[in-house]
Amino acid sequence: MIRPLLYLVGYSILSVSEADAVRLLGLFSAGGIIYHDAGVGTDSAGETRRYFRVRTGVARRVIRICVRMEIEIRVESRHGAPADALRLCRRPGLLLGAVLFAVCALYLGGRVWDIRVEGARDVSEATVVEVLRQSGISVGCKKSELDIDAIENRALILSDQISWISVNIVGTVAEVEIREAVIPPRTEDYVASNLVATANGTVVRFEEVRGNIAVKIGESVSEGQLLVGGVYGSDKEATRFVRSSGRVIALCEREYTVEIPLTFDKKVYTGEQKIKKSLIFFEKEVKFFGNSRNLYASCDTIDTVRYFNPFGLGDLPFGVRTQIYAECVTQQAVRTEEQAREQAYHTLWQMLDADAPDAIVASKHLEGRVEDGKYILEATVECFENIAKEQEIEVKIQ
Repeated sequence: MIRPLLYLVGYSILSVSEADAVRLLGLFSAGGIIYHDAGVGTDSAGETRRYFRVRTGVARRVIRICVRMEIEIRVESRHGAPADALRLCRRPGLLLGAVLFAVCALYLGGRVWDIRVEGARDVSEATVVEVLRQSGISVGCKKSELDIDAIENRALILSDQISWISVNIVGTVAEVEIREAVIPPRTEDYVASNLVATANGTVVRFEEVRGNIAVKIGESVSEGQLLVGGVYGSDKEATRFVRSSGRVIALCEREYTVEIPLTFDKKVYTGEQKIKKSLIFFEKEVKFFGNSRNLYASCDTIDTVRYFNPFGLGDLPFGVRTQIYAECVTQQAVRTEEQAREQAYHTLWQMLDADAPDAIVASKHLEGRVEDGKYILEATVECFENIAKEQEIEVKIQ
């Protein structure tokens, strides 16, 4: 283990041949030179050599004496602070990086690096961070300019989902603790409503219906027809209103026509691409490299942002944005009849799912043909679906 003082003054590893090792040890003894035996090893030429560790200042003296005594001595390596400083001076990039690191450390020490939120359950952390940004605190802001009381008050005003908030600045981290507002369940005003049909069909069954049923099982109904009424009463009874609810399942018939052209335009990538990179520093973006001055006439953009995360401790507030522009051209392509049929079926089921997402198909009749350069699919689909839709009744109480 290297002692800190030895690292500060620096040390060198010297080596001599096994034959000269005795003479060098005698030199150390006669001159009162402090050394450390670093062992025996073999160099690249296969020669056995003896290694010693001495301080850098002493090493220069030993080398001068060895030259006078005609002892072949080598400096295998230099270590310690002086050697590291010399290497830094010889590599200006590392020196500049060290200076920039020191400047950034001093600069970032007075700013907020990270915002950590605790207590958020139903409210997302991203929502809380956005509220805080609007309130005056975000990653990169100066700690000396923060008015915590004002920030907390503004956050409570901006968000109805937060009932209490506490912001504490610990080092370069803003630790935020919140309590979510307890929103009482919405009590709707008294509403009377009917259930009406959303499509033509034959009533099959009723499920958990509340209200005055106006149709029978097996009866054919039309779109807009009353299924379940929300009004009770007669000449002999007082009129009363209810909010109708439930499901009315009916067998409905839907007809579709899907046309898929056999010839179509297809996007093809040429393999050419241009890249633009930007440095993200807190909330600022600085472009530092790119070859995308003249973009392609047609291209797709892939935009990625990667934040620095040293040792997996969390994302730092700076990173690199990479934008890749991939050139693409439009070429004419041809589908086979089989491919067009598969595409037509896929489109058909998408259309059915959009019209009746909970429908259960009872039967279907499909006819496909190729005509005028298109594959045409004509479909008649019978399915069971809920056709009840709530429609409010305006009630005037006198």
